Amino acid sequence: MPKLEVKANGKKHVVDMEPSRITIGRQQGNDIVIAEKVASRKHCIIMRNKDKVVVRDLKSANGTWIGDHRIVEAELNFGDSFRIGKTVFRLLPDEVRTKKGSKAPTAQIVEDEADEVPEGSLDGSGVLATLTARQLAAGPLSKQLAPLLAATVSMPPPIGAPDTSKSIRLMNRRGKELASADGKTEKTSDAIDALRQLLFVAFRTRATDIHIEPRPDTYTLRFRIDGIMQNVGSITAKIGDALMNVIKILCDIDISKKSIVQEGNFSVDLSHRRVDFRINMTPTSHGQKLALRFLDKGSVPDHFSELGMAESAVDELGRICNQDSGLVILAGPTGAGKTTTLYTALKAIDAGKRNIVTIEDPVEYELEGTTQISIDPKHNLTFASVLGSVLRQDPDVILVGEIRDQETAKMAMQAATTGHLVFTTIHARDTVGTIFRLLDLGVEPFLIASAVTMCLSQRLVRKLCNNCKQPYQPDAAQVRKMGLEKRAYDKFYKEAGCKHCMNFGFRGRSALFEILLFNNQLRDVILTQPTITEIRKAAGEWMFETLTECGYRNVINGVTTFTEVDRVAGI
Repeated sequence: MPKLEVKANGKKHVVDMEPSRITIGRQQGNDIVIAEKVASRKHCIIMRNKDKVVVRDLKSANGTWIGDHRIVEAELNFGDSFRIGKTVFRLLPDEVRTKKGSKAPTAQIVEDEADEVPEGSLDGSGVLATLTARQLAAGPLSKQLAPLLAATVSMPPPIGAPDTSKSIRLMNRRGKELASADGKTEKTSDAIDALRQLLFVAFRTRATDIHIEPRPDTYTLRFRIDGIMQNVGSITAKIGDALMNVIKILCDIDISKKSIVQEGNFSVDLSHRRVDFRINMTPTSHGQKLALRFLDKGSVPDHFSELGMAESAVDELGRICNQDSGLVILAGPTGAGKTTTLYTALKAIDAGKRNIVTIEDPVEYELEGTTQISIDPKHNLTFASVLGSVLRQDPDVILVGEIRDQETAKMAMQAATTGHLVFTTIHARDTVGTIFRLLDLGVEPFLIASAVTMCLSQRLVRKLCNNCKQPYQPDAAQVRKMGLEKRAYDKFYKEAGCKHCMNFGFRGRSALFEILLFNNQLRDVILTQPTITEIRKAAGEWMFETLTECGYRNVINGVTTFTEVDRVAGI
């Protein structure tokens, strides 16, 4: 059986031509996927009929070449080569052997033993998946990232993810591109390529955060995927230090200082969109630890229903967004999706007819037609001081990133009672806890009662992979806890794991909401220094559903698991 040698970026791979028809191109789904900028999505095809091998160009934009001649179709003999851009293909006879002396299996990597993929890193797609992963993200971190990336090759890439690591353009905080171009040292070029690789794999795995954690002699890489930390592997101190320095250069941070907290931001250009990143470097006993967060505007939905909110709550929140005044407070822990929900609310408001101003720490997403301000305590730009200035800017809608103190809380409520629609967040367990948190900050009960229109509490739960979730019958304890003893229900589902979800059993996340609409009865109770029980009783039908009730509804609908809801929203 003839073989095909593929040479790209100084490395060679040998592929068995077992199928009689092999497609080559840049798009996932081809038999051979190449990380070649000039390649078309479906570039060419190789056909084998007995002893005859023919290569045919599929009307590609930049052509398939043999020597200096662009071909439409050509017959290949053993030893003949053709190229696509800088990637060269050569037809080899069956007797070709690898460096170790044995015959090459399908898509076996022909390179030094030290650069081989770790054993057991494949997910059932065979070595060809690993070859494709290496082609997509070739660079200094190929060995460390190959196992994770190989698990994503067989599933469609997330919407908006880059095609290859080379297609990621690194932009510093001033919008100037940082590239591994001529004039850069080899060390700097390797670090830039390593950062591109790291970001590429993070995009492919839908990671929201990257952590680079120093250890005595190495750095540990971890991704946060669907809210759960996943260990990626270890990198040498040399590569880790170089990565940290390149990120500092992108953020205009002093690379010589390593014993202080450093923060900054940069972005990447993916040709069709821009993604921003916020970084924090904190000194530890072994060096600086980096936390890098993705700030992807494309992840902000255009409508509340896309968040998983109940239809009745969507209608009520939409009505409030059209009002001229009021205060909407969103509660929840860090990483619960509060900012995404608030931005969705702002997108529902016509910025052309209303003056929208946001005060954030820092600005996470750019909203068209909106004035956005980042606080800076070092220069006395706090939430309270900026809010006082913004109120003299004739605003209609104000977003206050977070209520942290009594002054900010009082000013936000006074703004809501003087003809402004205000959105904000607070750290509290649930909607009733929000009221007690405001009282604890020293806000007068009458101000809370008169200003607040709605309280929301939010959590994010992982969604089951629809390709592999398995049905099961819940036990008596689960049925009792969910209050289903006298209600009809079908079966529950649990996670399993497959190649479409990287064997996690979950893919993506959905929001749980608890919504409390303020009414006159509730306002009267707040004025009497109530207990939690009294407030819950007063809320009555004005609380649409609790966090756990919302979660259990998602369990019954097969969206998530009972264990996941209990982990996120259980009390």
